Amino acid sequence: MNRKISSMLLLLILSVTDAYLLAHPNLIGKIGVLVYKHSYIKNFPRALLTVALVVGVSLLICELVYRFVKKKTALLVYPTFITIALGWFMYVYITFSSFSYSITGKAFIYGAHLLPVILMGLYGRYLVKRLLETEKQKVAVVKEGDIVKPG
Repeated sequence: MNRKISSMLLLLILSVTDAYLLAHPNLIGKIGVLVYKHSYIKNFPRALLTVALVVGVSLLICELVYRFVKKKTALLVYPTFITIALGWFMYVYITFSSFSYSITGKAFIYGAHLLPVILMGLYGRYLVKRLLETEKQKVAVVKEGDIVKPG
């Protein structure tokens, strides 16, 4: 199977899993979703749309940076994205370690942690892809008998 297809399939499976986990808090978590008006994760289709939008926009940005930005700039952009996703993961970890969020159900907690992890993996994949890419070098093919002038 093509690497790009398998990567997209993995991204799709992780996104659907994350949406499912976010859409299934326990009773206390459901009350919290209603009280804090988190309508974007109220049910599975909304959670799937939310996760798909976040992952899709991130994928689009990564692909645009990969295609249209110079290598040195891209090597600054991707680590910045990874740092932001890592900060988001730490924020989620600290938030869901508090008592009020820790009783919202394990599935909901795992779903909240999974989205920043998906994004870190996505950004890391593009970073490694860009690091391993070699610049296209222009090599002059010299035929036998051609005179090559230096400079």
